[in-house]
Amino acid sequence: MEIWLPYGRSEIAVRVPEERLVDILKPESSNPLADPVAKSTELLKSSESFLYKARGASRVCIVLGSCGTKQLTTELTKAVLQFISNPQSSTTILCTEESTEPDATSVGGTRVLRHTTKYETIECAPLEDAFTPQVNSDFVKADLRVVIGELRPHQFLGTAGLCDLIFPYLASEASITAHLAGRTASTLADLHKERLEVAKSFDSVFALGLSLNAELQACSVVFDTLEGCLASLERIVSETYVKQITKRADILVMSAGGAPFDSTLDRSVETFPVGLNALKRDGALIVAAECGQGHGGRQFYDWSTEHKEPRYLESRLRHRFSYDGFKASFLGRTLQNHRVYLVSTIPDHYVENVFDMKPAPTVNAALQSAQRTHGSQSTISVVPNACRVTTRLLEAGKQ
Repeated sequence: MEIWLPYGRSEIAVRVPEERLVDILKPESSNPLADPVAKSTELLKSSESFLYKARGASRVCIVLGSCGTKQLTTELTKAVLQFISNPQSSTTILCTEESTEPDATSVGGTRVLRHTTKYETIECAPLEDAFTPQVNSDFVKADLRVVIGELRPHQFLGTAGLCDLIFPYLASEASITAHLAGRTASTLADLHKERLEVAKSFDSVFALGLSLNAELQACSVVFDTLEGCLASLERIVSETYVKQITKRADILVMSAGGAPFDSTLDRSVETFPVGLNALKRDGALIVAAECGQGHGGRQFYDWSTEHKEPRYLESRLRHRFSYDGFKASFLGRTLQNHRVYLVSTIPDHYVENVFDMKPAPTVNAALQSAQRTHGSQSTISVVPNACRVTTRLLEAGKQ
């Protein structure tokens, strides 16, 4: 059986012997909406608070995240723009690292910019006992703000995507560094909480939120204030993205999700738990992640080069938290129990000698190597898109 996996901006195939295949792990409930744009337009039109703000807004900022395809991104942006009715208003569309740019001809003369960590930012209200966030100046100065994007499961932070579009995706480099590293008494839960606190500190923020299936089709659409939209979508995500596992496999083949989710190794590591949950102890994990931008964060690299016991790194994290350091320690803990093959563009020397994984030129080559180690009767499961599924082992009494 040939299964295609997202890899960077393209796809690669893995060929799995059908008699050895345990499962293809993707959400069960993934029926797409017949017309997500029409549904979005209906929701926008029925929101009196949004329409009131849209009529009087002088500066509008639309922030784009992942919407699956460029066409859907463009159509949803157009759906919002048609309700900006103040002829004197100035509108800016901000693309984040997750989004594609909408078709320029479809948004007329609307200014379209791509935010980077070097973009002009403004200091916002400091978070209690934390740091002072710095957010994109066009967003801060706007009197109507609309964020558009998907909410999806995240193995370390709970959810990701829509909840991150304001912070850290519109933040400065210094602000992101202060958020992720070098602070005492921080946890993964604190990171997620801080991102929401920054987002909720702004007035007049509305969200057009989506859930996407493994084929990048919209399965649900919600429009509300950012807080209300997240509350609705979180329930949907917790219900529809879960795949129950009845049997663990000897070999697990997975894609980290393609661009931008596999842009760096440290970002790809965030998806590893999806595959590990479905893998036997001492099993082989094969990860397809292009990593076109290399290993990612400097601290992730530095902590990895130490080659210290995970328990040592975990102890250090309890005294001074670093998200990159956490991912390095998680990778080290994974490697204690599993053989990990990486199909990427990172040079083999770094994959093998810095990160202690096994480099492979193709997914099929890695699979053949794993089968030689585990035997011809070894069982195999596949996760086509680890960004949009959460794997859970079915309770013994229900199997």
